[in-house]
Amino acid sequence: MFFKNVKMVNVSIYLIALLPLLSLFMVSIAIIAFSIGALLNSFYYQKIKQIKIESLKVVLLCVLPFLMYLISLLWTEDFNSGLKIIEKNLAFLILPSVVFVLKPFKTCAQLKIFKKIFVCSAAFSVIITSCYLLFNLRGILTAQNAYSINIKLRESIELVPIIGEHSIYFSLILALAIVLLFFNSFNYRWLNIALYVLFILGISIASSKGVILAVLLVVVVGVFQRFRNIKKAITVLFFSFLCFGFIVYFSPIKERLNEIIESKYIYPEGVHYNSFNLRMAIYNCSLSLIKDTPIIGFAPADTQKQLNECYKKFNTNAFFEKNYNTHNQYFDYFLSFGILGLMIILFSFTYFLRIAIVNNNYEYLCFLTLFYTAFLTENILVRNTGIVLFVTFNCLFAYSTLFTKELNQNLNLKS
Repeated sequence: MFFKNVKMVNVSIYLIALLPLLSLFMVSIAIIAFSIGALLNSFYYQKIKQIKIESLKVVLLCVLPFLMYLISLLWTEDFNSGLKIIEKNLAFLILPSVVFVLKPFKTCAQLKIFKKIFVCSAAFSVIITSCYLLFNLRGILTAQNAYSINIKLRESIELVPIIGEHSIYFSLILALAIVLLFFNSFNYRWLNIALYVLFILGISIASSKGVILAVLLVVVVGVFQRFRNIKKAITVLFFSFLCFGFIVYFSPIKERLNEIIESKYIYPEGVHYNSFNLRMAIYNCSLSLIKDTPIIGFAPADTQKQLNECYKKFNTNAFFEKNYNTHNQYFDYFLSFGILGLMIILFSFTYFLRIAIVNNNYEYLCFLTLFYTAFLTENILVRNTGIVLFVTFNCLFAYSTLFTKELNQNLNLKS
């Protein structure tokens, strides 16, 4: 097995790879264990070195969101909520510092083990979730129509004991698992095929449109990277999208698309609302607020208050039932930090993209494509799962890209 040479001193650095199977509390414990393990690991190998300038740049760019949340406390009206947001975003500070300063991963083999543990964890999460859904299938099917069944199915994913996750983040975890499996396949072809089928099944059940769009873009990038012959690449893409169309027709994704086609109202009216027209109203308010956003933004803790005030113009009670954020990570950054803050964030995103492209790291490029596209339709970085998922793998990919030579020189070290 790929983990047969893992030393006990290294076990803790792999705990975050179990993210798909961890509850919110367990994720926090895993981050602490990861940090402590990284420190012990550094002492064990006696290789704590002075951080390089290039590494310092990446660390600062990774930490930027946390620093901006911290600075925004100076002008926020809701200081207590601002502190809670900072607490939630501590991963932006802790994980980059641990990865680049303590360097817990000494070899490429260790990084590969980490990725494969994540893939296996994601597979088990699909199996557990599927079993839970099958066990509760009768209750799910009691819904009035196909659309209601789809909504109930998506909500049930979050109710899975211990590992229950919002359907969007569940989809994102599986999408990332597909990327990692594509570039870090197992020795047995049947196992790889089984895992792909499992992940596609999970994404189909969750039917998150934004993540599915992101996966399709990643497929395009991955295919053109793998097949240098243009005709062959186009042929593979044609059959891939053909299969996708088949999956859409016979899966809950179909109802999600019909929701858009059959919607009678662009914006919600009374009891006539669904995810499509609610999203249109959300984008309408987000764009309206952007026009009046101060150069430094409303502050993260006050953005939701501004949105809720804008939602009152729509003739529906839907927006009184729960808070709806911008459903776009870039809009959220604009409203929270203003045009200046958004440009700083986009600069960091572009810099990560540059690292991937300049170093021909297509795995990193696919990862960034997946998340940057998902950011267009969801506020991925407002939940702990999204934050830890993005920060962890962004740091690992940047680290492995910048330190490829050093990692390859450490082949004599055990995993």
